[in-house]
Amino acid sequence: MLDRVIELADRLRAGGFGVSTGEVIDACESLGRIDLADRALVRAVLRATLVKTADPHGRFDAEFERVFREAPDLAGRSATAAASLDAPRSPEGPTSSSLATGALDDAVLRALLDHDHESLAALAALAVDAYSGIGDHLGTERYFVHRVLRAVDLSRMLSAAMQQLRRDGELDELELMLQRTQFAAALEEFRRRLASEIASRLDDRGATADVAPPERTAPEDLELLSLSRAEYEQVRRMLQPLIRTLAARIGQKRRRGSTGRLDVRRTVRRSMQSGGVPLDVVMRRRRRHRPEVVVMCDVSGSVAEFAQFMFTIINGLHAELRNVRSFAFVDGVAEVSDVFADARYEVAVNRLVERRGVLGLDGHSDYGKVFERFVQRHLDDAVGSATTVVITGDARGNYRDGGVEHLERIASRARRVYWLNPEAASTWGEDDSLVGAYRHACTDMFEVRTLAQLADVITELV
Repeated sequence: MLDRVIELADRLRAGGFGVSTGEVIDACESLGRIDLADRALVRAVLRATLVKTADPHGRFDAEFERVFREAPDLAGRSATAAASLDAPRSPEGPTSSSLATGALDDAVLRALLDHDHESLAALAALAVDAYSGIGDHLGTERYFVHRVLRAVDLSRMLSAAMQQLRRDGELDELELMLQRTQFAAALEEFRRRLASEIASRLDDRGATADVAPPERTAPEDLELLSLSRAEYEQVRRMLQPLIRTLAARIGQKRRRGSTGRLDVRRTVRRSMQSGGVPLDVVMRRRRRHRPEVVVMCDVSGSVAEFAQFMFTIINGLHAELRNVRSFAFVDGVAEVSDVFADARYEVAVNRLVERRGVLGLDGHSDYGKVFERFVQRHLDDAVGSATTVVITGDARGNYRDGGVEHLERIASRARRVYWLNPEAASTWGEDDSLVGAYRHACTDMFEVRTLAQLADVITELV
C-alpha cells in the first residue's frame, strides 16, 4: 500500500499537483485508520489528503484507477444493473437501440434513487463499454466522454428522479431540495467516473497524449460540452459581464452602420453650389432595426448546458432585441420565455427539462417530431418575415426521421435561420447526425464550442 500511495503521489505531481512529503505521510496515517477493503473510502481519504486544489478535469480519479486497479466484476458489484443491460446491441450504433439505452437509464435511475454509489460505479464502466466507441473511433478523452453522455442523459436522470419523489409525495419542499443536491452530487460523481474509466482505457492503449494534463485555458475558451463543475462555475460567473459587453458591441455596430448608403440624387443637387464638386456627400439614413428572435434549444443530454448559456445570453439582450421567444425541446417542444422573463440571473437546466411538453414519450432527442410539433403549434404566432430563428443542438436524431420538410417550412416563413452546433465540425455527418439534411434549409450553420465563439456568433446574428 505504501508503494502505491507513493506512486499515486508521483503521478499527481507529474500532473501538476503540489503533493508534499508531509501530505503523503498524512495519507498513509489516515489509511491505517480505515477499512482498506472499502475502495470508495480509500479513494475519499486519498483525495482529501493528497489533493488540496481544484481538480476540474478529474485527474485524481484517473490516476487512482491506474494505481489501484481491480479486476472488473461488474455483475458481482451490481447484479441488478448488469441484468438490466442484457438486451442485445444493434450494429448501427448505441443510440439506435432504444431498449438498451432505456435499460441503462433505468438502472442508473434506480441506483440514484437508492443512493447506491457502488452500482453507479459499475454502471459507469458498462456505459463506457456500450457507448464510448473506444477502439472504433479516434479521439480525445473529452470526445469519448461526450459520446457516452449523448446516450446517457444525466439532466433527464435528475429530472426523472425528482419527478418520482414528487409523485411519491412523502417529502416536503426542503427535503426535496436536499435530495436534489444529493442526486446532483451523485451524477457529478458518475460523470467523473466515466471520465476516469475512459482515461484509464486510453492509457492502456498507449494514448497517453489524450489524458495529459491540459494546458491552462481562459474560461471563455473552454469547450462547453466538456465543462467540469469547477469550470462551469468559472464560465457562469462570466455571463453577466459578457452580456453587457455584447450589448455594447451590438450598439456600436449599429451606430457605425446607421449612415446608410449614398444618396446620389441629393449629393449631386448639393454639389451645384460648389460648381459640381461633391463636397457635401449625402447618405440615406438607415432605420434602426431591432430583430425579432426565436430561439429553439435542444436541452437533452450533454448539450443542455450549452442551451442554458444560449438562453441566458439571448434573453439578457432584451434592450437590443425587439422581441425574444425561447423554446426548449427534447422529443417534444414547449415555450419557456416566461421562465427567463421572471429569472433574475440564471435558470437551471432541469427547470427547462421539467416544463410540460419538452419531454415526449421516451425522452430521447427526436428532431423530426420537434419540428413537426413546432410547425403545428407555434409557427403562425411565433415566426414572421422579420424573425431570425436560432436553433442550437448537435443535430443527432437517434436514427429517426429528421422532419426536414418541417424545418423547410420554418425557414420559408422566417427572415433567416441559423444553426449553432456545439460539436466539432469534423464530427458532423457521423453516425446519427442530420447535419447534411438540415444544412440546406439554414441560412448558415456554425460550429460553436466555446463561450467566446458563442458571443462572436450572436453579435453577428443580431
